[in-house]
Amino acid sequence: MVKETLKDRDVYPGEKLAVIEVLQDGPGAYQQDGDVRSAELGKAHYHLDERRVDVEKKTRELVLPLEGLEVIAEAGSVMRRDARVDIFIVDGKLIHEPYAGVIHISDVDREYVKDMGMAVRNGDIVKARIINTKNRMVQLSIMSPDYGVVYAYCSRCGALLEQRRNRLNCPKCDRIERRKIAKTYGREELA
Repeated sequence: MVKETLKDRDVYPGEKLAVIEVLQDGPGAYQQDGDVRSAELGKAHYHLDERRVDVEKKTRELVLPLEGLEVIAEAGSVMRRDARVDIFIVDGKLIHEPYAGVIHISDVDREYVKDMGMAVRNGDIVKARIINTKNRMVQLSIMSPDYGVVYAYCSRCGALLEQRRNRLNCPKCDRIERRKIAKTYGREELA
């Protein structure tokens, strides 16, 4: 009869899985008042030979923007002193609901930048590092040579710009534009 209740099954957080005299808690489980309970929404796996029960998580891991992580974002509103961006890749993981972020003009380059529009434009895809997450605003930096615009579009015709030396050239209308370019321009994986 005991073996019938100790079969692999779907469980909810806090659900009783066993008593500690029979099985110990493994990953995804915990002990409370002599019982082994599920810590996750998932599937309970009973390892009777090892006298242990663990829970395989069914829900996705949260991908949070934390300081120091690399992100990929699309520039939305670019003003004179900052650019608002929508972060859609955090630490190499594609996220479904983008986070809002900001790149301030002081976080673009070590040298003086007169206008944010010379570094980033609307619609550009930017690789950056998170430098601050306080006050519910994700602040980004593109100061390193590894960071900056990885894909840019012509402001006249909308074609993808090609890199030639330190400038970006439009293959359709032959317009030359400037941006703060990352080392991986045109080669960045967008998951």
